[in-house]
Amino acid sequence: MEIKEKVEKYFELEKAALAKIRIIAPEDSYIHGIAKDHMDMVLNYYNDAKYFYEHNDFINAFAALNYSYGWIDSAIRIGLFDGDSDHRLFTHFR
Repeated sequence: MEIKEKVEKYFELEKAALAKIRIIAPEDSYIHGIAKDHMDMVLNYYNDAKYFYEHNDFINAFAALNYSYGWIDSAIRIGLFDGDSDHRLFTHFR
């Protein structure tokens, strides 16, 4: 599989993940601000990945997608985001 195809596969996985996640920290809590910061990091890296992809920089697009997904997984694992109990897309704490 070529790097461009691999990046496209990871974009599809991340799109599915982004459609499922939501912040679950209470809005009036200190943790909600941390959850929003996490979401900002997810979206910033995702947008970086799109930029790199559009400029045919597939290595950096792939790296940015991996960073973005890492922020998603970490936020789910520590309880900032809900991933709809999807163990295929996310690493949940058991």
